[in-house]
Amino acid sequence: MAISGNGSNNGPTGRSGNRVTYMRLGKLTSRTIGLRTDKPTVPVLKSRQVTALTTALLKPVKGFLSVGFGLEGKLNLQTYYTVASSYNRLNAISGNYPDQQIDFTKVLFSQGKMPVITDVLVSRVEKGLTFKWDAGFTTKGVNKNDQVMLMAYDPEKRGTEFQLNAGRRSEGEAFLPIRKRKKPLLLETYISFISESRKSISNSIYVGQVVW
Repeated sequence: MAISGNGSNNGPTGRSGNRVTYMRLGKLTSRTIGLRTDKPTVPVLKSRQVTALTTALLKPVKGFLSVGFGLEGKLNLQTYYTVASSYNRLNAISGNYPDQQIDFTKVLFSQGKMPVITDVLVSRVEKGLTFKWDAGFTTKGVNKNDQVMLMAYDPEKRGTEFQLNAGRRSEGEAFLPIRKRKKPLLLETYISFISESRKSISNSIYVGQVVW
């Protein structure tokens, strides 16, 4: 039932059926609520597809993201998942609707101010993957005791693996176990570094594709 407002500029406000009437910026406004029956526009469909792609990307690795985006979340007064989702939906989706897809070279699974290292290599070995980097790399914000975070992401959702503490920066290499599968996996691989105090972290670095 509508409620009569007070004052010369007011009229009946409130809800009546599926219509809501209210004052907005000094003017009486009315709108319909409930399910939309009009055909969604291409921009709406594009946004929905981006949301679906981003959710499918991030959902399997929330445990990694909670560390990887935890610091940025606190800085922005948001949850780690909100920050991770916002970044990747804006930066890691390529193509045009309806053929949008994830660009794994642009995905971030961690985000921070720690300087990133270049020339990281990954290779398949017995029972897993070995990541190698320059242990002598030094610059402000980098410490030999920084911990290593590893990710082997399976886009087909059959075998994503990650470790939040796979070793130390000073070791120059780290091992990520991969469980044996009946069918080959195409894995997208990433590495991140985080300080021992967990107060500083690097952006994740895309290392490359590996068939396991």
